[in-house]
Amino acid sequence: MKPKTDKESASVVSLYLQRSEKAIRETERLYGRLFLRIAANITADPGLAEEVVNDTYLALWNRIPPAQPESLQAYGSAVARNLAISRVRAERAGKRPQVLCELDEVFPDVSEEAPAGDTDLGEHLTRFLQAEDRLSRVVFVMRYFEEEPLDRIAERTGLSEGAVKSRLHRTRQKLRKYLEKRGIHV
Repeated sequence: MKPKTDKESASVVSLYLQRSEKAIRETERLYGRLFLRIAANITADPGLAEEVVNDTYLALWNRIPPAQPESLQAYGSAVARNLAISRVRAERAGKRPQVLCELDEVFPDVSEEAPAGDTDLGEHLTRFLQAEDRLSRVVFVMRYFEEEPLDRIAERTGLSEGAVKSRLHRTRQKLRKYLEKRGIHV
Protein backbone atom coordinates (compact mmCIF):
# COMPACT_ATOMS: atom_id res chain seq x y z
CA MET A 1 0.00 0.00 0.00
CA LYS A 2 1.25 3.46 -0.87
CA PRO A 3 2.13 5.36 2.34
CA LYS A 4 -0.18 8.26 3.05
CA THR A 5 1.32 11.71 3.42
CA ASP A 6 2.38 13.07 6.78
CA LYS A 7 -0.17 15.83 6.21
CA GLU A 8 -3.04 13.32 5.87
CA SER A 9 -1.90 11.44 8.93
CA ALA A 10 -1.54 14.64 10.97
CA SER A 11 -4.98 15.77 9.83
CA VAL A 12 -6.63 12.57 11.06
CA VAL A 13 -4.69 12.63 14.35
CA SER A 14 -5.95 16.20 14.78
CA LEU A 15 -9.52 14.90 14.38
CA TYR A 16 -8.87 12.34 17.14
CA LEU A 17 -7.49 15.06 19.39
CA GLN A 18 -10.66 17.09 18.76
CA ARG A 19 -12.69 13.92 19.59
CA SER A 20 -14.41 14.15 16.20
CA GLU A 21 -16.15 10.94 15.11
CA LYS A 22 -14.99 11.80 11.61
CA ALA A 23 -11.54 10.57 12.73
CA ILE A 24 -12.69 6.96 12.62
CA ARG A 25 -14.27 7.34 9.17
CA GLU A 26 -11.09 8.96 7.83
CA THR A 27 -8.92 6.28 9.43
CA GLU A 28 -11.07 3.62 7.79
CA ARG A 29 -10.88 5.40 4.43
CA LEU A 30 -7.12 5.83 4.54
CA TYR A 31 -5.96 2.70 6.35
CA GLY A 32 -8.90 0.28 6.61
CA ARG A 33 -7.65 -2.02 3.85
CA LEU A 34 -4.14 -2.04 5.31
CA PHE A 35 -5.40 -2.87 8.81
CA LEU A 36 -7.61 -5.63 7.39
CA ARG A 37 -4.70 -7.12 5.45
CA ILE A 38 -2.51 -7.09 8.56
CA ALA A 39 -5.22 -8.71 10.68
CA ALA A 40 -6.11 -11.28 8.00
CA ASN A 41 -2.47 -12.29 7.55
CA ILE A 42 -2.15 -12.94 11.28
CA THR A 43 -5.54 -14.48 12.05
CA ALA A 44 -6.10 -16.36 8.77
CA ASP A 45 -9.82 -15.83 9.47
CA PRO A 46 -11.69 -13.10 7.54
CA GLY A 47 -14.41 -12.72 10.19
CA LEU A 48 -11.92 -12.46 13.02
CA ALA A 49 -9.83 -10.04 10.97
CA GLU A 50 -12.83 -7.72 10.58
CA GLU A 51 -13.41 -7.84 14.34
CA VAL A 52 -9.76 -6.96 14.91
CA VAL A 53 -10.04 -3.97 12.57
CA ASN A 54 -13.10 -2.70 14.45
CA ASP A 55 -11.23 -3.20 17.72
CA THR A 56 -8.35 -1.23 16.19
CA TYR A 57 -10.60 1.76 15.53
CA LEU A 58 -11.86 1.62 19.11
CA ALA A 59 -8.31 1.31 20.45
CA LEU A 60 -7.19 4.32 18.41
CA TRP A 61 -10.16 6.32 19.69
CA ASN A 62 -9.24 5.42 23.27
CA ARG A 63 -5.48 5.99 22.87
CA ILE A 64 -5.52 9.26 20.91
CA PRO A 65 -5.32 11.36 23.04
CA PRO A 66 -3.12 11.10 25.06
CA ALA A 67 -0.97 9.48 22.36
CA GLN A 68 -0.12 11.78 19.47
CA PRO A 69 1.54 9.54 16.89
CA GLU A 70 3.64 11.10 14.16
CA SER A 71 2.44 8.46 11.72
CA LEU A 72 -1.10 7.21 12.15
CA GLN A 73 -0.39 4.55 9.54
CA ALA A 74 2.52 3.07 11.52
CA TYR A 75 0.81 3.50 14.88
CA GLY A 76 -2.49 2.05 13.70
CA SER A 77 -0.72 -0.83 11.95
CA ALA A 78 1.08 -1.69 15.18
CA VAL A 79 -2.19 -1.57 17.11
CA ALA A 80 -3.91 -3.80 14.52
CA ARG A 81 -1.01 -6.25 14.55
CA ASN A 82 -0.89 -6.40 18.33
CA LEU A 83 -4.64 -6.89 18.64
CA ALA A 84 -4.61 -9.62 15.98
CA ILE A 85 -1.80 -11.46 17.75
CA SER A 86 -3.60 -11.14 21.07
CA ARG A 87 -6.81 -12.52 19.55
CA VAL A 88 -4.97 -15.47 18.01
CA ARG A 89 -3.25 -16.15 21.32
CA ALA A 90 -6.56 -16.02 23.16
CA GLU A 91 -8.21 -18.36 20.68
CA ARG A 92 -5.32 -20.79 20.80
CA ALA A 93 -4.78 -20.62 24.56
CA GLY A 94 -3.31 -23.87 25.69
CA LYS A 95 -2.58 -24.89 22.09
CA ARG A 96 0.54 -22.78 21.57
CA PRO A 97 3.58 -24.67 20.38
CA GLN A 98 6.44 -24.85 22.86
CA VAL A 99 8.68 -22.99 20.43
CA LEU A 100 6.55 -19.84 20.76
CA CYS A 101 6.45 -20.12 24.54
CA GLU A 102 10.25 -19.93 24.58
CA LEU A 103 10.05 -16.40 23.18
CA ASP A 104 7.67 -15.16 25.90
CA GLU A 105 10.70 -14.32 28.05
CA VAL A 106 12.01 -12.00 25.33
CA PHE A 107 9.13 -10.20 23.68
CA PRO A 108 6.81 -7.72 25.33
CA ASP A 109 3.15 -8.50 25.81
CA VAL A 110 1.70 -7.53 22.45
CA SER A 111 -1.56 -6.47 24.06
CA GLU A 112 0.24 -3.44 25.49
CA GLU A 113 0.15 -0.18 23.63
CA ALA A 114 2.97 0.39 21.17
CA PRO A 115 4.73 3.68 21.90
CA ALA A 116 4.01 6.43 19.39
CA GLY A 117 6.63 6.61 16.68
CA ASP A 118 8.35 3.45 17.95
CA THR A 119 10.20 1.32 15.45
CA ASP A 120 8.38 -1.86 14.60
CA LEU A 121 9.41 -4.83 16.75
CA GLY A 122 10.12 -6.78 13.57
CA GLU A 123 12.63 -4.13 12.50
CA HIS A 124 14.40 -4.44 15.85
CA LEU A 125 14.53 -8.22 15.46
CA THR A 126 15.93 -7.90 11.94
CA ARG A 127 18.66 -5.49 13.08
CA PHE A 128 19.53 -7.71 16.02
CA LEU A 129 19.81 -10.84 13.86
CA GLN A 130 21.92 -9.04 11.25
CA ALA A 131 24.46 -8.27 13.99
CA GLU A 132 24.61 -11.88 15.18
CA ASP A 133 27.08 -14.45 13.88
CA ARG A 134 25.83 -16.60 11.02
CA LEU A 135 25.38 -19.82 13.01
CA SER A 136 23.39 -18.12 15.79
CA ARG A 137 21.22 -16.45 13.17
CA VAL A 138 20.59 -19.73 11.33
CA VAL A 139 19.75 -21.61 14.54
CA PHE A 140 17.41 -18.81 15.70
CA VAL A 141 15.58 -18.65 12.37
CA MET A 142 15.27 -22.44 12.13
CA ARG A 143 13.77 -22.63 15.61
CA TYR A 144 11.52 -19.57 15.78
CA PHE A 145 10.57 -18.96 12.18
CA GLU A 146 10.63 -22.47 10.72
CA GLU A 147 9.64 -24.06 14.07
CA GLU A 148 12.15 -26.87 13.61
CA PRO A 149 12.60 -29.28 16.54
CA LEU A 150 15.91 -29.13 18.38
CA ASP A 151 17.11 -32.51 17.13
CA ARG A 152 16.51 -31.50 13.51
CA ILE A 153 18.41 -28.21 14.02
CA ALA A 154 21.29 -30.15 15.56
CA GLU A 155 21.30 -32.56 12.63
CA ARG A 156 21.24 -29.77 10.02
CA THR A 157 23.91 -27.60 11.71
CA GLY A 158 26.24 -30.31 12.98
CA LEU A 159 25.87 -29.10 16.56
CA SER A 160 24.85 -31.26 19.49
CA GLU A 161 21.30 -30.79 20.76
CA GLY A 162 22.74 -29.32 23.98
CA ALA A 163 24.79 -26.83 21.97
CA VAL A 164 21.66 -25.80 20.05
CA LYS A 165 19.77 -25.25 23.32
CA SER A 166 22.64 -23.21 24.76
CA ARG A 167 23.00 -21.10 21.63
CA LEU A 168 19.26 -20.40 21.55
CA HIS A 169 19.24 -19.48 25.23
CA ARG A 170 22.20 -17.09 24.84
CA THR A 171 20.66 -15.53 21.72
CA ARG A 172 17.32 -14.98 23.49
CA GLN A 173 19.10 -13.34 26.42
CA LYS A 174 21.11 -11.08 24.09
CA LEU A 175 17.91 -10.19 22.22
CA ARG A 176 16.16 -9.31 25.47
CA LYS A 177 19.03 -6.98 26.47
CA TYR A 178 19.07 -5.50 22.96
CA LEU A 179 15.35 -4.71 23.14
CA GLU A 180 15.58 -3.31 26.69
CA LYS A 181 18.34 -0.92 25.59
CA ARG A 182 15.84 0.38 23.03
CA GLY A 183 13.11 0.87 25.60
CA ILE A 184 11.16 -2.31 24.85
CA HIS A 185 10.53 -4.25 28.03
CA VAL A 186 8.86 -7.58 28.68
